[in-house]
Amino acid sequence: MKMTTVVSTARAGLIILLLAACSALRSAPPATQPAPRAQVAPATGVQYHFVTSTLQIPTTRAETQTFALNVDGDPKNQPDNMFGGLLTLLTSAAPGLQLQASVDQAINAGQLVSLHVVKADDPLNDPSVSWSIYQGQKTQSAPRFDGSDKFAVDPVSPTIPPIIGALTNGHFSGGPGTAHVQLFLLSQPVEVNLIGVRLEADVSTKGCANGRLGGGLGVDEFRGKLLPTIADGLNQTIKADKAAADAILPVLDSNHDGTITVQELENNPVFMLAISPDLDLLDASGKFNPGQDEVKDAYSLGLGFTCAPATFSAPGD
Repeated sequence: MKMTTVVSTARAGLIILLLAACSALRSAPPATQPAPRAQVAPATGVQYHFVTSTLQIPTTRAETQTFALNVDGDPKNQPDNMFGGLLTLLTSAAPGLQLQASVDQAINAGQLVSLHVVKADDPLNDPSVSWSIYQGQKTQSAPRFDGSDKFAVDPVSPTIPPIIGALTNGHFSGGPGTAHVQLFLLSQPVEVNLIGVRLEADVSTKGCANGRLGGGLGVDEFRGKLLPTIADGLNQTIKADKAAADAILPVLDSNHDGTITVQELENNPVFMLAISPDLDLLDASGKFNPGQDEVKDAYSLGLGFTCAPATFSAPGD
């Protein structure tokens, strides 16, 4: 009876996701969106340094919607977050999975360090603001997130151009841009590159709140990095937690060998829609140019975050 309930719950989640996808397809924007304008970084401004104090991954339908942004810039402003749909199905299949807890532990222990530099002439209102994101080095002690922490930018992490936007009454809205993001999924670290990045947050000199980061994962990033990380995390969970294994294996282990593979995730009828591209972000030449050829070539991802003041030296300081 328990396994029947678990599978039924997962299938119910799939039905909900299918209905949402059908709605999105009915209102899909035409393949004639204007090309994105070049982003120009501000020439002047004060640099405010922050560190991510919380990073929220979507594990419910409500969180999926809350953290979603209009990544492809469609004129109807529909929010995008297929990543949230995938994680919601995972938690529906195995309610005991502690997806958010592993992210919280990594941040609170200083194992996941994301650094931000916001450059603005005025921290409340400025039509030309840049927001840079850097991967930080792991810390030897737990950060306090009270403004006293000192960090260092990881010298081997890529330097990505800043996201350009504006501040209005302390609210930043910017993009599209790119970002290099580190996550912990089921206690497994993974780094991914996002395109079409949109970022929104309430900002002050004391930090940022209500942050949302949305972007698109290319096929190589999603299938070559994110899915293998999820499969590895599920297998570690199966080994460590019998109750979780009893919930996960009947849903995802198609060949009944006690191990979840990327291929099983890709071919699973419950998860198939959640691991299919949902955005058209690239044109036929592979250039970022949303809505030009009606070919779905990216997977949307939306996250929530907050940040606290911090001390570190960033490129260009």
